[in-house]
Amino acid sequence: SAHFTEEVVAYADSINVLLERVPPRFTWCCQPADVAWIRPLKAALRANWLVEIRRKVRNSKALKENLKLRGPSRPTMVSWITGVWKDLPGAVILNGFRKCQLIQGAIEECVEVDDALEDSELTDLAENMAIEDTIHPAGEIGLMNADNTAPIYSL
Repeated sequence: SAHFTEEVVAYADSINVLLERVPPRFTWCCQPADVAWIRPLKAALRANWLVEIRRKVRNSKALKENLKLRGPSRPTMVSWITGVWKDLPGAVILNGFRKCQLIQGAIEECVEVDDALEDSELTDLAENMAIEDTIHPAGEIGLMNADNTAPIYSL
């Protein structure tokens, strides 16, 4: 494994850590987040982002201005993540650990979040946005200008 370089093994030994190899195709049991709650978290964050985009589209149309799409600020993202995490049922998190056999117990039934958009929502977005250009990959959320502000892209 690339993780077991001589340096890594030597350092682990120096801090009295025993490294164990995980057999191929067995890492799923070490990743309860991937098994259970990453999908609903991402779906809820995406829903927040779509609400924000719709708001910006409506505002730009009302003001008869070009749409200036800017990624959410860090405080906004923290607020979204905090809200989504608080709304996530505890059973979803526990089920992730149960499915990975890291804790005992029966898997509880949870309402699964559907992250797919309805056709009407897609049509609404397409009609209301009428964006002919695409967002440059450099404009992805998380990339900041030198002055630590989010870049602005006119569409």
